[in-house]
Amino acid sequence: MKVLLFGAVLVMSVAPAIAAPYRTPVPATFESRGADRRAIVKVLDTYTKAVSTKNQALFESLLLDKGIPFSGVPLSRKDKDPTVNTSHYEEFRKAVFEGEPFTQSFKDIHIKQDGTLAQVSLVFENSTATEKSWGWKTMELIKVGGQWKIAAEFFTGYN
Repeated sequence: MKVLLFGAVLVMSVAPAIAAPYRTPVPATFESRGADRRAIVKVLDTYTKAVSTKNQALFESLLLDKGIPFSGVPLSRKDKDPTVNTSHYEEFRKAVFEGEPFTQSFKDIHIKQDGTLAQVSLVFENSTATEKSWGWKTMELIKVGGQWKIAAEFFTGYN
């Protein structure tokens, strides 16, 4: 009898947790659509334009600020140092805006969004007169004051 009573109490205490719906339902998809998607695509178009024309001011207008996590990610880590510094915008800025000119394009673009937070993943291609390279990039964007801003960027790279 004690076991039966304990089982009934256990089921009754767990049942509300199992049956209770979320206050806000989980969306069926996080694909960005409509005006927000168009605005994010415009950020991406402006990004490639700024990089390809070496327009640093235009590029920096896309960033939340210059202290955001912004870094190339090594394809493998040989060292065992658990600390990883991801604030490398200055290195990127010098390479892009003071280095050899190149043209950049994006393809295979995926944009996910939940309210004012968006995540973009894509393949980028860089071309100079003599070389081509590519990489995979992820960006986190936050909508601030009605404008989408890049809040973080990580990328790989291949020749």
